[in-house]
Amino acid sequence: MLQLIFLLATLLACLLFYVTNKQQKLFASSLPQRPWRLLAYGFAFASLIGWLSLFTLSAAIFIWLALLMLLTGLVPFLSLIGRK
Repeated sequence: MLQLIFLLATLLACLLFYVTNKQQKLFASSLPQRPWRLLAYGFAFASLIGWLSLFTLSAAIFIWLALLMLLTGLVPFLSLIGRK
């Protein structure tokens, strides 16, 4: 259960990073960087702390970095869902 929460926190961090970028395609205009990007950093840091509470140091950092890389690569494709 906790793994799902930390996975969702990492996903939310990547999603917030993406929608604050000026090249994002989910919304007509990007979200303001100041509050949303800081919130994304907070979610990313909180997910790292969560992974550290579940796994050893090296395993937690590996899982966190692997998820960040995977989700950062997949989040831009969300804009393709629902388009015809």
